[in-house]
Formats: sequence, structure tokens, C-alpha cells
Amino acid sequence: MWAAHALTLSRIPLALAFWVTYGDLRWSLGIVALAALTDAADGWVARRAEARTGRHTTTGEWLDPLCDKLFVVAALAAVVAHERPPAAIVALIAARELLITPLGIVYRIVLAFHPMPHEFRASPLGKATTVTQFLAMLALLAAPIALLPLAMLAALLGVAAVTQYVVRAVHLSHVRL
Repeated sequence: MWAAHALTLSRIPLALAFWVTYGDLRWSLGIVALAALTDAADGWVARRAEARTGRHTTTGEWLDPLCDKLFVVAALAAVVAHERPPAAIVALIAARELLITPLGIVYRIVLAFHPMPHEFRASPLGKATTVTQFLAMLALLAAPIALLPLAMLAALLGVAAVTQYVVRAVHLSHVRL
């Protein structure tokens, strides 16, 4: 499992590298592409390790989405700091994070006072949102013609993913009752 977690955690230094190398389009594009590859690879590596060892941990279930969010927010912050793109575009790309962060805080507080089954595992819809966010960031850097459609798709998928997470949390809370 350590290899999967290392791939997941690599998105944090990649976000820092994105800040440091910002302005060199090749580096920026390469770092976003590498972050996307680590996001795709970490789950695959974790599933193979689990199949090989028979051990399951839930660490990746919360660590992967957390590192995704840290990378997306840090990379978007770098773009905003350097380029000043329209706030609406940034909000569309970050829609999921803008919605899920306060909901996640409330959910964790509720869990602290009312322990119940929970599941933080990313859904395919959440993964599709992350991929679309990465593509929108690439468009922000290099393909302005694709930016608005990708930003809108990221927002649409992000809102759908948040809705799915809320429905799953409500369902799990009712299972407990």
C-alpha cells in the first residue's frame, strides 16, 4: 500500500513544483499531466497490492481525494496569482471544492457527535470531475478555446459528484438507524 500512498502524496510536491515553474508552459503542462497520471495510477497500485496481500486499508479512501483537492486548489491559485483569469472560470473549475469543503467539515463534526458508518471512497463521478478539472487547467494554460466548455463540464460533474456524496452519506446514516 505504501507505493499507492506515495503516488497519492506526490501530488503535494507536484503542486509546489507547479508554483515554482509557473510561466514555463512545458513544465506547467508536464506537471499537470504527471499529477493526472499519479491520480490514475494510485488506485490501480492500491488494488493490486490489496489483491496480492489480502489486506485492505481505508487510508487511500480519504488521502486520494484530499491530495486531489490540494493539487487542484494550489494549481488554480498559482494561475490566479500569475494570470488573473476571470473569477467565474476559476469558480466553475473549483465548484466541487467550493461545495464539498464546507459540507465535509459539517459531516466530520456530525460524525464526531453521532458516530455512524461512513465511506470516503471516491466515486467514478468524482474521478471524472478530477480529470475534467485537470483538463480545464491545461486549457487555462494552453487552449483557451476549450476552457469554457471544460470549466462548465467540471462544474456540472463537480455538482453531480457532491450530490452523489451527500446522497451516499444520507443513505449510510439511515442504515445506522
